[in-house]
Amino acid sequence: MRTVFAAVKRQQIRDFENGEINSDSFLEILTKADRVDFHQVDRAVHVLANDDEFSEYYDIMGGGEILAGEDGEALIIDLVYFENENGGSVICDPAVYMTNDEIKRAADILKDIDESKFKEIFDLRLKKLTRWSFLSKGKRELKKSAADISNYLWNEVSVLKRFYETHAENGNFIVIFTIYENEDFE
Repeated sequence: MRTVFAAVKRQQIRDFENGEINSDSFLEILTKADRVDFHQVDRAVHVLANDDEFSEYYDIMGGGEILAGEDGEALIIDLVYFENENGGSVICDPAVYMTNDEIKRAADILKDIDESKFKEIFDLRLKKLTRWSFLSKGKRELKKSAADISNYLWNEVSVLKRFYETHAENGNFIVIFTIYENEDFE
C-alpha cells in the first residue's frame, strides 16, 4: 500500500468536480504530478512531533475534503476486491485534497526547521529511544548508524519542505490517494 501526495492546480480539481475532466483524465494528471509519498511525511512527523500526539506537525499530514466528480461519486484511485473467509471485501480509499491554505499552513509549520534544528530534535529522540531496555543490545549499532539515519531523514524532510513551499507559492492543491499492491494481500 502506498499513499501518495500529488500536487495539482486548483482549477484541475474544480474541473474534475464540475465534470469537465473525467476520472481517467484526472488520473493521468496525477501520474504526471509532482509527488511525495506518505512515508516521507510520516517519518518527518514522527521525528519532529517527538511523541506529542497534539503536535502541530501532524497538520502536515493533510486530511482534506473528499474529491468527488460532478455526479457526487468520490474519486477512487484503486478499488481492490479480494476473497476471504466471509466471502469477500472491497478496499477503497477515496482521494482527498488539501487546499492551498492547508498547504501554506504545512509550509509554515516546517519553515523554521533547518538541518541543525532537525538534527538537534533527532538527537533528543535518539537519546530517548536508547533509554528503552529492549533497544539496549542494539544501542552501539544504533549510535554508530545515527549520523547516516539522521542525514537520510533530513534529506526527506528537506524534500518535503520544498514540496510544500513550492506548491504553497504556486497556489496548488494536493491530492492524497492510496494505491494497493499485490503483496498487500498475500
